[in-house]
Amino acid sequence: MHGLKSIFSIILAFGTYMCQPDPASDSGSSCQTNNANNEPDGGLTCGESFDLSNGQGGPGVFAAKVSQYVHVNSAGIVETDTMSKLFLKIEYHVNEDPMFARVEICRLEIPAVEIPGQPNPAKMSLRPSLFANADKTEVTLTKDGDTTCSTVSTSAAPILFGIRLQDEMNDRVPKDADNLCPDGGVERYQSPCIYDMDEDGELGVTLDAQNIPGIEVTQVFMAMRSWTSTSGLVAHSDLILGEADWGLEQFAIGCKLIPVGTSEERYCTNEEKDVVDNVNPVLGPMEDTPASFMAVRIAPEMSCPEILENELELFGR
Repeated sequence: MHGLKSIFSIILAFGTYMCQPDPASDSGSSCQTNNANNEPDGGLTCGESFDLSNGQGGPGVFAAKVSQYVHVNSAGIVETDTMSKLFLKIEYHVNEDPMFARVEICRLEIPAVEIPGQPNPAKMSLRPSLFANADKTEVTLTKDGDTTCSTVSTSAAPILFGIRLQDEMNDRVPKDADNLCPDGGVERYQSPCIYDMDEDGELGVTLDAQNIPGIEVTQVFMAMRSWTSTSGLVAHSDLILGEADWGLEQFAIGCKLIPVGTSEERYCTNEEKDVVDNVNPVLGPMEDTPASFMAVRIAPEMSCPEILENELELFGR
């Protein structure tokens, strides 16, 4: 991946809970879960019927959490492992032909990174208001059975930040700040272009930056595409546990900083933006450590802010 590999690179992550066939069972028909909330006592039994719809043929609505362990490498300054989380709202349309899922992003958490010799960790964060402007995405839904411990999977759901594409998974991400959307990003599908997604007067999406090593950056403006796919075992009609795959491309298109010895913020020069590119950490999934996925049924009217407010109740610790 090219461009700014910022702490923001950690996309998609859900609960650390897995459901696997119990090897201690002679029949192999028992799965075990280990989360404190949403756990049937003694595990769960495979082979029981389930229904992911709303019980009346409509879509079942779930809150979902992905927890992704990531490896951090920052130009030899930092070499460590950490974790990020992604929260989603997913509608499972199991009675449609073909089946599909509608995915809405609620929050992407970017962990702070400890920098040797620096008293405070480096951090970049997306503003909460951004997610209300993100598009919902429809993806393919498949399931291999109608009894518990069957697998339910979704194809990769693209999530675009500050850009418009005709083919959201395959078009090249624009990274030139002069490549503006002619309609300001109103139309979802159009030739690759950049627009002000979070409506703050800056192109792309704005990340608030703190303690970036070597340069007093306060904001970074980015064009980004993320995607995630999920595969989980159905524990029962209200709970799915499994794994998620994710990917991320991001490009810095500008930034703001406070020059050393001054207190006035200004826009970065091209050379300063290149410094930001060089010092920000590259993050990627840890080898052989897939992201964990957990989806819990919620009331259809439950909003993303309500999901975030009830994180512990829904997903446990």
